[in-house]
Amino acid sequence: MEQKFISRRTFLKVAGTGLAAGALAACTPAGTQSTTGSAPAATGNKEFVMWGLQYDPHVERYHALADAFFKKTENKANIQPQAWPLETKLLASITAGTQPDTVCVMGIVSTPLFMQKAVLELDDVVYAAAGVDPKTFFYPEAIQAYTWDGHYMGVPLESNQVGQSVATRYDYLDEVGDKAKGLWPVLDKKDGFDSYEQMWELAKLLQKKEGDTVTRWGLSGEGWDLDQHLTTMRSLGKFFWDAEKKKFNFDSEEAVKAMQLYIETPVKMGIETQLGDTHMNSLFAGKVAVAMGNTSMAPEGAKLGLKVESVNRPPSVEGKETLYVGEGGWGFEIPTRAKNKDVAIEFCKWMATRDGQVIYAQIYGGVVPATPSVLDDPIYKGDDMIKVSKRRAIDSLKNTVYYGNDWGLNRTGSDVPYTKCRQGAMTAQEACNALQEIMTANYTQWKDSMKS
Repeated sequence: MEQKFISRRTFLKVAGTGLAAGALAACTPAGTQSTTGSAPAATGNKEFVMWGLQYDPHVERYHALADAFFKKTENKANIQPQAWPLETKLLASITAGTQPDTVCVMGIVSTPLFMQKAVLELDDVVYAAAGVDPKTFFYPEAIQAYTWDGHYMGVPLESNQVGQSVATRYDYLDEVGDKAKGLWPVLDKKDGFDSYEQMWELAKLLQKKEGDTVTRWGLSGEGWDLDQHLTTMRSLGKFFWDAEKKKFNFDSEEAVKAMQLYIETPVKMGIETQLGDTHMNSLFAGKVAVAMGNTSMAPEGAKLGLKVESVNRPPSVEGKETLYVGEGGWGFEIPTRAKNKDVAIEFCKWMATRDGQVIYAQIYGGVVPATPSVLDDPIYKGDDMIKVSKRRAIDSLKNTVYYGNDWGLNRTGSDVPYTKCRQGAMTAQEACNALQEIMTANYTQWKDSMKS
């Protein structure tokens, strides 16, 4: 019987709402039950147990990595894919003494593992031993997602940026003609919009109506809203979290202006509304003409036979580079109580090299990587619009930082103010006030939970 796996887009969208682990688990389709105990335990020092997400593209990469590592070292990986959420399963397995030797898990959900010292600090045993400086080998966002209390807790595999790109479909440009094409940066040999005004003008041209009814909206940024708002804030000069004062900065002028640029202004212009789906899905379904956010729109559109290209989002301050805030990606960690720790360490040392990284980078036909060392690979070369779109996203990584871990990463309810602003039910100021209250309450709840 064919198994069904949660899609990456669905997984990231659900995870991005900040739902509790129980809710995430409830969203996992049937057929993704844990295989813990279904394979024999690792024996000797030539075999080690590897856990990772039970999702076809991931599992295929685990096997590719295992094959290459075995060829190099004769150390065999016993791969045991697990249904989401992995971090809670890992903590339970440690209590039961059935933990793996290494686990592929997102840094963004690993704070409980870091706090409880459930996984190893890799500073000395992996990075120093391999002669690798994480700060220079990896992009900032990627390694920051695995940094806790000044220590490196994992080996990142990708940069999972979701707020960089703006995309459209070429059939829409062809339909409207030269005036629209003149506003699309690519046709002016540019990698991004000069301003929000330029993007809004294009969206207005591509919007369609039948009488008073909008049949294709001009613009949508819906989905991954927090990431996009934080990027716009940072570009205006204000990071969303004050690490010294331990407070959020959604009560700032920059936060309100960012909300105006991101949502309120295009809503007032009549080119954006709440559609109840991600901008990417709406673009593919013909519900919106210009989609802002996810870096995967070009390759995902191509799978549907659509000619989609993405460029960089507009600068919040005209003439200045955009400064991004990202949510990191997947990577390998080693449980502190791993039974075959030495082999797991050797594997992670290998993953901290180009040889290991480039094998994982083939996922999805070329993921936004954790390290620039893989960019010489053919998956990142070529002049087709998918490769060029991908390189635009990668080029922005030098200006990208991770959320940070010290605010608890509790985003529960943060989607509501963005939805209400997009519906016109909240002003930018009201939405930011609500965000300040929600995120402060989440942080207080997180601090209280850490006391128990």
